[in-house]
Amino acid sequence: MFRLFLCFTLLLPPLAHATTLINPKTCQRIATGPGPDDMTLQATATPRIIFSSHDRRNFRSHGNLYALALNSDKPLLLQRSQEPESFILRPHGLDLIQRNGRWWLYVINHDKDLFSDRHTLVIYELVGDTLIFQELLRSPLLSAPNDVAVADNGDVYVTNEREDGSSIAELIFLQRKGYVAVYRPNIGWRVAADDFAVANGILIQGNTVWITQTLGEGLRRYQRAPDGRLVQQTSLGNLSLLDSINLADNAHFIVPSYPSLPSVLLHWQLPGQRSPTKVYDVDPETGRGSLLFADDGSTISAVSAALPVKNQLFLSQLFDSFILRCPMTP
Repeated sequence: MFRLFLCFTLLLPPLAHATTLINPKTCQRIATGPGPDDMTLQATATPRIIFSSHDRRNFRSHGNLYALALNSDKPLLLQRSQEPESFILRPHGLDLIQRNGRWWLYVINHDKDLFSDRHTLVIYELVGDTLIFQELLRSPLLSAPNDVAVADNGDVYVTNEREDGSSIAELIFLQRKGYVAVYRPNIGWRVAADDFAVANGILIQGNTVWITQTLGEGLRRYQRAPDGRLVQQTSLGNLSLLDSINLADNAHFIVPSYPSLPSVLLHWQLPGQRSPTKVYDVDPETGRGSLLFADDGSTISAVSAALPVKNQLFLSQLFDSFILRCPMTP
């Protein structure tokens, strides 16, 4: 989910040769809209994946949201209803929760320009194959939002990459001005935690919140205070250049990483250029990762989300128009 305009600042070593659990040659390509950046599981009787799509190479374009049955190779375009007049969807990170038997989808929605501070958070109810618009949340704190997660009490947490969404200086000088904002219905927004080097993925487990950073090192673990703030910060492991974070059946985290940010920048500007990618199985006790998937970019470039479901691993990406479905060895 990392927006790659800062890639020129770093040059990192290429992929190391390592034995991984998944062979990229065993993966199946599933055609989608461009930029299927983030995914979440709808755990119904017939589970399916909900994912976002937006062409970041043509940022002002309109995006969509899709559903994919676990054994299907044809995503379903989700219809949207009751949206305000002139509303445009450019989706990024998302979270799907079930409350009182109903499904609610929270979606980061970008402004027409990459460098902007006018982004929003949109809330839909998912009924069958239709998304029914519920609410559009705005705040100056949504200056560069990336990912979203909703706690069991309804608190909404959003990772924000930069303090000033229109600032290039924050990226060039790698300023640690990223933060996590929290929204509590009927109260509003506040900063929950700060001092991030590009806050990215977020996962909530009860009162524990996990955050990945793209430029900062390692996972961060927090506890939720009664007012929604994140306290008792602990940093684990030494992985860096991380994107989203998802939970596996073994209670470990599945986290993708960008081995070379300059390669991602080239891939963004020149679609024919490939960008290597890694995916880690991360132990939440230590923050250390075991390499689960690695590719030089010939199979898939710049993986932004990795979602394990029933001995399958679904991989989405920043720019190109497909996701991968890979078999996982038990």
